[in-house]
Amino acid sequence: MTATVPNVDALTQLVVGARTMNLPDEVLEAAKMCLVDWCGVAIGARNELANLTTRRVVDNWKTQGNARILLGGTVAPGAAALINGTLAHCLDYDDTHVGSLAHLSGPIWATVGALGTHRHLDEHLMLQAFVTGFETGAWLGGGGMGEALNRRGWHSTGVFGCIGAVSAASVMLGLDERQTRNAFAVAATQTGGVTGSFGTMSKPFHAGKAAFNAILAAELAAQGFEARVDLLEPGGELARTLVQDASSTFPSVETFASWEILNNTFKPYASCLLTHPVIDAARRMSDRIKPESIERVSITVNSACGQLAGKTNPSTSLEGKFSTAFCAALGLTGCRAQEEDFQDARLYETVIRNLVARTTLHVDDTLDLRAAVLKVKTFLGEEFQENTILALGNPGNPMSWKDMQDKFEALVRPALGLRADELYDCLRNFGSAGSLGQFDLLVAAN
Repeated sequence: MTATVPNVDALTQLVVGARTMNLPDEVLEAAKMCLVDWCGVAIGARNELANLTTRRVVDNWKTQGNARILLGGTVAPGAAALINGTLAHCLDYDDTHVGSLAHLSGPIWATVGALGTHRHLDEHLMLQAFVTGFETGAWLGGGGMGEALNRRGWHSTGVFGCIGAVSAASVMLGLDERQTRNAFAVAATQTGGVTGSFGTMSKPFHAGKAAFNAILAAELAAQGFEARVDLLEPGGELARTLVQDASSTFPSVETFASWEILNNTFKPYASCLLTHPVIDAARRMSDRIKPESIERVSITVNSACGQLAGKTNPSTSLEGKFSTAFCAALGLTGCRAQEEDFQDARLYETVIRNLVARTTLHVDDTLDLRAAVLKVKTFLGEEFQENTILALGNPGNPMSWKDMQDKFEALVRPALGLRADELYDCLRNFGSAGSLGQFDLLVAAN
């Protein structure tokens, strides 16, 4: 029997070998789509209070560095990663790796972008680092571990986003094997974030803090900091602490052979990913029924949706992103569930409030996370049903580059005007010579 390679050793070899890794074209394309999505949703969140307050705190630190804050100045890498990672998740519109139930691009691109602009590093190295980080976070969250953490109240982005980001940071900083092991160890001891914070500014903070923690861990390890290096092993201390029983644990990452970045999901709607199958169904139904005629709405989803997006009476736009009932009401009234639909005023529109009050949520774990059943009964006794088998944005039903460009421009054009097109082209072709400098110039403070 072949001995199992410890996770920390397998991950360390991945990091050390990343600088010479040849990435398939489809993987590079996926990494660039993650970059476009990350930058778009982050810039689109520029006026969110979570961003503004974080910016004020970081400004007071008065750190020194060349790391670029999106639409801002330059600071130390950790500070930039904290802001840009938080920005990326403010709208809850960023991509999601369903296998780990984590938002990986937000913290990982925030980390890579901060270190890349601070050190003026090679664009292709940044892509290699991002893919390495994405694969790390996705692998460790696989095998049901991400879902297990979320069911127990842990936000998997705060766990796998941090571990993925430190993997990327270790590539960017060129850490050796010993330093890399310790970087993973320092990141592991900082993981966290609770799902009880969903619907508040703390949720996007989890992504920003994951990026900050990752850079801190890698920088400490580079200076010789040492920590316990076996925390990420299957059945190890971190898994036992987070799960509290033997039902789920970190998988052995040496068993993963496919590119998990190709299994990433992008959001066409500005809400919790688990609400998307319902929005798909509701939007299809909206052409056949008037919302004022609806007496009762019945929604059946996986229990994870009920737990994480089951708010029955949202009172803020942030809570609305985690209310399947509210998201269904948006779809039934013909809304596209874009960011402009998640405003406090929309919550109190009479037709929306009535639909939310008439909605019942049911759970069925035979349904996939990406599926839903929507049933509607009218006051005249008519009954309608729509089933979503695979929500838009998932592998098998993906967003196209045109879809992504439309999403990006809607988010960025209000801030950059016609420069949004130039930024999109820069990111779409990231990796070519000079693209990092062009990016840095385009996202600098106006």
